[in-house]
Amino acid sequence: MRLTIFAAAIPFLLWGMPALAADFDSNDFDADGVEDAFDNCSEAANDAQDDTDGDDCGNLCDADYDDDGIVGHSDVFRYAPFFGTGDSEEQCHFQPIPGCLVGLSDFGFLLGAFGEIPGPSGTTAGTTACPL
Repeated sequence: MRLTIFAAAIPFLLWGMPALAADFDSNDFDADGVEDAFDNCSEAANDAQDDTDGDDCGNLCDADYDDDGIVGHSDVFRYAPFFGTGDSEEQCHFQPIPGCLVGLSDFGFLLGAFGEIPGPSGTTAGTTACPL
């Protein structure tokens, strides 16, 4: 009986497969509605494309606050004065912008990116600010 039910369900399962494959093969890896070539943060869904420091690397991919191409100690020093304040939209990553509060989740984002390059971004491929 179970095998018969499963066999009957196979056409319905296969019918949905082309649609799933089409979504997987799309040019929008993070499924935020912005094609990768135009997405300023192509591996994290950011439909608003927030980029408060204007380096063409979206906030969700950019903890490089001094735009030197790598997240390091100088970025921690630039971040620290804003901790616990709403004074810098640049250091906000997990709160809606504008009006964000720089907090522990943002500090975790910074630490998680430490030693890494920002990005990837389809809009700045190969540049220092946010390489692809």
